[in-house]
Amino acid sequence: MNKRTALYLLSVSGVAISLLTSCHGNGNSNSASTPADTVKAKTKDTVNVTSMVMLPSPLQIGSIFKNAGLTYVPGLTNSVKSNSQYNSTYSEAVNMGVYGADLTYCVLNKQSQESLNYLKTLHALADKLGFGSVFEANDVAKRFQANLSSDDSLASIIADIQMDADTYLTTNNQKYVSTVTFAGAWVESMYIGSKVYEDKKSDNVSQRISEQMTILSNLIKTLDQYKGQDPHIADMITALKAISNSYEGYAEIMALSKDSEQMAKLTDEHITELGKEIQELRAKFIMS
Repeated sequence: MNKRTALYLLSVSGVAISLLTSCHGNGNSNSASTPADTVKAKTKDTVNVTSMVMLPSPLQIGSIFKNAGLTYVPGLTNSVKSNSQYNSTYSEAVNMGVYGADLTYCVLNKQSQESLNYLKTLHALADKLGFGSVFEANDVAKRFQANLSSDDSLASIIADIQMDADTYLTTNNQKYVSTVTFAGAWVESMYIGSKVYEDKKSDNVSQRISEQMTILSNLIKTLDQYKGQDPHIADMITALKAISNSYEGYAEIMALSKDSEQMAKLTDEHITELGKEIQELRAKFIMS
């Protein structure tokens, strides 16, 4: 992993931790995560946290789930054949996130051909959104294919792609695209996590699902800043608020004090309920 990528992963990890601690104390120090997760966010860095909510990448979330024991289940991810139906900035951006989460899921589970398919699909969507050059720079596809046997190398390439995409979107005053993309990635990651949990119950995965739910309130706040950019964003906010309200209404969540460092363990029933709500929202993304 090169220095540039390592610094980027450290920055996204810091923001991810800020997001987690802003909702329920300091999070869970026992969380299974990437080494970069050990970076502690300083208080002063959390002031503008809502404007940086896009930064916890699909790679970050996927690694957290993978290290918690999330296994590969064929057929869960969004079909690359659906790519042609996304023809608006909103649908392209949200599915950029969905496919980004799918790419990470496949890479972390050594699904080489699927990973290549998702990389090509992301390139096609980036072309539509105007930053396909990010994928063309430095022979990304060639590097990706040459490093299929190295998880670390592929993770570095994915991080480089997102970093360059974020830079492009920020420079071109399109940060709302990054936020919508992150929303798509978050929903897809949570969908995959809840579906895999159905097949293989794991306390670690359960806790990671609960952990990732704590990001939601800040994601909603950030999306709210951009709701004037596209009418679909308001609908997304409404759906995400319903999911958040369900989570916050569970007895095990209500029992936690706001400054608690403990991460709640959701019941099987509650994970199933959340999974259904997330799946319903995901269906709107991939059918749009």
